[in-house]
Amino acid sequence: MEESLYNFYNLFVNSALLEDLYQEELLSPLTLTAIGIAFVVAVAFYIWPFNKVSFSGMGNWLLMMGVSSLLLFIISLVTCYQKEGQEIPRDEADPNQGNLFDQGISVFLSYAFEMALLTAVIFFIISMVMKNFSKNAKHRPMLWPSK
Repeated sequence: MEESLYNFYNLFVNSALLEDLYQEELLSPLTLTAIGIAFVVAVAFYIWPFNKVSFSGMGNWLLMMGVSSLLLFIISLVTCYQKEGQEIPRDEADPNQGNLFDQGISVFLSYAFEMALLTAVIFFIISMVMKNFSKNAKHRPMLWPSK
């Protein structure tokens, strides 16, 4: 699974950071975290506890999508910073190669933003499935295909 995720993330993640994430085997846990957060927030919106008529508007749906994206943004950023703080050498035999996760804040921020966008897409896909289970938010994010 790590290799298929590596090929997927290779499309949009910095290659040096991707190599570090792959070496530390963080691709699967972060991807499963993105799916889990999107699913839990979708369940909260469509089933319980936020499934109320007053909370079924499009603005509230966007708020929930933003919450799930923000959560994974923070988790991704904190994970990269923690790994940077550990100062794990790339190759113990050759200390001139540097440490893992030494790319800097701009690379970490761009990775966290990309993971937030991925979580938003996952939340949208889960919403398309779960909206049929809701009494009050059947038409969020859009009317189709439940017309």
